[in-house]
Amino acid sequence: MDNPILPPGLSASDFAAALEAFRRIVGKDQVYTGEALSSYVDPYSIAADANAHATRAAVAPDSTEQVQAVLKVANQYKVPLWPISCGKNHGYGGAAPRMPGTVVLDLKRMNRILEVNVESGYALVEPGVSYFDLYAYLQEKGIKLWLDVPDPGWGSVLGNALERGVGYTPYGDHFMMQCGMEVVLPSGELMRTGMGAMPGSNTWQLFKYGYGPYVDGMFTQSNFGVVTKMGIWLMPEPPGYRPYMISFQREEDVEQVVEILRPLKVGSVI
Repeated sequence: MDNPILPPGLSASDFAAALEAFRRIVGKDQVYTGEALSSYVDPYSIAADANAHATRAAVAPDSTEQVQAVLKVANQYKVPLWPISCGKNHGYGGAAPRMPGTVVLDLKRMNRILEVNVESGYALVEPGVSYFDLYAYLQEKGIKLWLDVPDPGWGSVLGNALERGVGYTPYGDHFMMQCGMEVVLPSGELMRTGMGAMPGSNTWQLFKYGYGPYVDGMFTQSNFGVVTKMGIWLMPEPPGYRPYMISFQREEDVEQVVEILRPLKVGSVI
């Protein structure tokens, strides 16, 4: 699994110096090379070249401050980074970077549920928090709030929202249900979106927009920053529910089915 490919334009000596700097930040056991990189692959890759999406190393910070320090080192040595949350985006590349030799910035250790506000119906989570994690927390605490889950429950709540993932409840548009991000910019500087930018604000996870331009969308499906915290709105548990799955035998019926469903969707019946 040892990938011989260096990031573009980077010498072996500078890459080694960058890895040593990463080790000083996160600890030597949290910088992975060689056989320890076996989990940072795309299990469904169809690339003919085995190294097409191979990483040279991975670094796993434990805090926003460590992420900031890692990005500053990456800037110093011009090391490209590929951030992942849980790395479970199976079928869309998984944890593997797009450019060979890139260092994976693995946020799996940042897996804390920082707050669940029952009265206002939201959670504040770090990137490594999976849907399983948040569900187990709500069940353990007896909190009558629902999270909206896509098909893979092992994926990241934060990561799925940033990829504009969807689920099956009225809260199914996950990016629309996020409110307030903490973002480490490529320079290592820290910013908070929405009301989180205001000192002493207690409405960071309540009001999306804050003052001035709304910039949260810049950090979805992009490389403009590393999101280290995010608020997600949770749905009050209904008194009852019943899921349905309707299947159709003939593909040529899809157009008519969509036309039947359209007024129901526009009218918010479904």
